[in-house]
Amino acid sequence: MSLYLRVRGARVIASVVAVVVALLAWPGSSMGATPSPTGATMMAGAFLAIAVPAVVGWGCARGDGRLESTGVRPIKWADLAITLVATGVVALVAVLLHAVGMADAGLVAARAVLTYLGFLLLAAAFAGWRLAPVAPALFLLAVAVFGRGEDIEHPARWAFIAARGDDSASWLLTGIVLVVGMAAYLVAPRRLDLSPSTE
Repeated sequence: MSLYLRVRGARVIASVVAVVVALLAWPGSSMGATPSPTGATMMAGAFLAIAVPAVVGWGCARGDGRLESTGVRPIKWADLAITLVATGVVALVAVLLHAVGMADAGLVAARAVLTYLGFLLLAAAFAGWRLAPVAPALFLLAVAVFGRGEDIEHPARWAFIAARGDDSASWLLTGIVLVVGMAAYLVAPRRLDLSPSTE
């Protein structure tokens, strides 16, 4: 297990998770500010959360596909576990910080990181880990550029990660994306990335 964690860059992943959590809790950050009328604070939570799928995708892509394909232990499940732990820690802390009044954008960050997890797993199932982080990044870019709805405080329905934290419909959509992504990852055969490992 220690070799697996070294190969996956677990220390780097843990460091990024710690930085994201610290920024959520830091009183001087925009995460702790009163939500602005332009929605900037809400989007800041969504942008901060993208660091998690980026580093997890990087970590899971570091393995040697040829070697891991011959292993006895199911690497696919270990990759899922490390992904769920990293995402779960950020989501849980974000919700707790919001609950105690330390991060007004906490719910937005939690919902965003869970949505990104769904897109990450969906992309990993079909494109492999090396390209998987592109999917949540493209979704975030589309939301930032095209996601405005009837006004600045009400994004388009498909841009649900930018909705207010207490928007129940956006949480339902997050759940759907997460379930679809996990189902695709578990059902699809593991893609072997035979390109050289990035060290």
